[in-house]
Amino acid sequence: MTEYLTILRKYLTNSDSILGLGIIFIIALIIIPLPGFVLDVLIAFSLLFGILILLTSLSITNPSDFSSFPTLLLVTTIYRIAINISTTRLILTKGSSADSALINAFGTFVIGGGGSTFSIIIGIIIFLILTLVQIIVITKGATRVSEVAARFALDSMPGKQMAIDADLSAGYIDEAEARRRRLALQQEMNFYGAMDGASKFVQGDVRLGLVITVINIIGGMIIGISIQNLNFGDALEIFTRFTIGDGLISQIPALLISTATGIVVARSSGETSLPIELKNQLFSNANLLYLTGGFLILASLIPGFPTITLIILGTGMMYLAYHIEKNAKLKMQKEIETKEKQEEKKPETYLEHLKSEPLEIEIGYNLIPLVDPKSGGTLLDQISRLRRRYAMDLGLIVPPVRIRDNMNLEPDEYTIKLHGTLVASAKIEPNKLLAIDTGKTKGPIPDAIEIKEPTYQLRSYWIDPSRKQEAENLGYDVVDPSTVIATHLSSLIQQNSHEILGRQEIKNILDKVKEEYSVVVDEVLNEKKIGLDVIQIVLQNLLKENISIKNMVKILEAISTHWDRVQRDPYLLTEAVRQSIRRQIVSDYIDQNKTLKVITIHPEIDQKLREGIHRDPEEGFILALSPEFQLTLQQVLIKEYQSSNEKGLFPIFLTSRAIRAGIFYILERLFPSKNFAVIAHEEIPPDIKLEQISMISTDILQKESV
Repeated sequence: MTEYLTILRKYLTNSDSILGLGIIFIIALIIIPLPGFVLDVLIAFSLLFGILILLTSLSITNPSDFSSFPTLLLVTTIYRIAINISTTRLILTKGSSADSALINAFGTFVIGGGGSTFSIIIGIIIFLILTLVQIIVITKGATRVSEVAARFALDSMPGKQMAIDADLSAGYIDEAEARRRRLALQQEMNFYGAMDGASKFVQGDVRLGLVITVINIIGGMIIGISIQNLNFGDALEIFTRFTIGDGLISQIPALLISTATGIVVARSSGETSLPIELKNQLFSNANLLYLTGGFLILASLIPGFPTITLIILGTGMMYLAYHIEKNAKLKMQKEIETKEKQEEKKPETYLEHLKSEPLEIEIGYNLIPLVDPKSGGTLLDQISRLRRRYAMDLGLIVPPVRIRDNMNLEPDEYTIKLHGTLVASAKIEPNKLLAIDTGKTKGPIPDAIEIKEPTYQLRSYWIDPSRKQEAENLGYDVVDPSTVIATHLSSLIQQNSHEILGRQEIKNILDKVKEEYSVVVDEVLNEKKIGLDVIQIVLQNLLKENISIKNMVKILEAISTHWDRVQRDPYLLTEAVRQSIRRQIVSDYIDQNKTLKVITIHPEIDQKLREGIHRDPEEGFILALSPEFQLTLQQVLIKEYQSSNEKGLFPIFLTSRAIRAGIFYILERLFPSKNFAVIAHEEIPPDIKLEQISMISTDILQKESV
């Protein structure tokens, strides 16, 4: 027995079980006859739910906060219909012996105790008026508002989503807040879509109640006269009284819920509940209340108007205005005093000026439309796509780019800052298009001003949008001003990706990796005690050479494996990590035949560089080479780089592992754009073919020096 009670208690305390049993019970009401006292309890619950739903609709600040309302409408509608059917059965079967106190009380209150024909007619008229108000005014209006709200909500959804993406790209919100806003927007769309159909339930319930009332009166009259042998007057009084009472106990909860429906769907989003908003909006302006009170007092002087009533109301409004005005002055005075005290106690710290944004774009006032989506600006969308591309391709989480207008700049100028430091600036024409010479053009564009494209310094022309087709026919790439800025930003991110990656970003990445690969992260951070500073150096070294850090699990495993073997040297650790992801490195440069075309370095040059390139743990690479040799080597590297580009090949230098980082160090200073790669022999997988396109040898160096 105890086990059964435990199981029963378990199910009764489960909200899902209770809701399921409640729905089954509501359906059972339609079939099972119930005594009057049980119906009184159910009717009382119906009234209770109606009041509770109405009060809840007044307290919400946003329609979607009451997301269960559409489902609740359906459940309460079925519940009222079930009660209506049960009370109909009770009235028709028992007649004057019906023992429902609430039905009898409602009917007697409306018709009166006398039961005269006059009272019955008045009761029927009152009931009909209440029902017609319900059908014509409240439910129809709520249904219409639901339809319009759903249509406008769905139409505005793309614009709201773009606004969220724009705020995210501009750095006004973070990823978590963007997800929260998107979820809230989706819930709002679902709510209005559900309300568009749910409001039909209430409308149908009211009409059904009117039909049931007519059936009760006609059916009751037939049963009372033919079966219960009542005369016409008694049958009319008894069944009309009970029917109207039954109709009222059904219509009043429906009226409450219909009113709540109208309030919810007509409610605009706000930060406070409806009563507080009404108080702030209707009774916050003392001048309007003074005018209203004065108008009422003047109206009392009109002959025939209720003088005393209007004077009392007008005086009350003016007193209320005086009270509101007095409280507003006291509140303002307290705010001023509080502000003065805070200014006295807290000296200016200027801490807010210490913060610098990782990435920042400042624009002149002529370029503001490029940022405004309402003006057709696409810069925010392009930056958002740019950040997504770097996350997918390079594994780098680019922080939100802060965009500000700067009145100190020239109107058509923009600047790009990295950690508060200016790294690039340029001028663009916001109302024109940029035609870029890709090297395959058929000649200059006539009547156009030639400039250098900001990112790669290519020959370009600013042209009117009407000449776009003309420029494309000549072989030019034509882009809009937003694309020019986005391309410039992308190039700077690629060149300085290692500076963008901070320890906080690394911590966020590790936390994400730990969700699925907790063993790897725990081994690195907890068992090997490898700090974020070491991981940061390794990842920055990889990013500096445009190597993706997306395969973080493989990188962490390599760091853990080689940490002790390389005597805890982060730079040697980087070379070990490179070998562990060698297929990823080489895959970016091989052709369809799995062939890697490289510029090799002669063993004699390799040996000389090994002796002359040293790496200090604190100062980095030190070139202990003679000035003549170093200058000659740089000239040869430049020549090979240019020769490779002229052949349409990406410059790839193949060296030994010992001097690989040193060669990159030299090339990085010659070509800051880093449009090259330096790969060690040990990083080439065995199934990759090598094709030597040239070699830097002793003979070439001697010829160059001569």
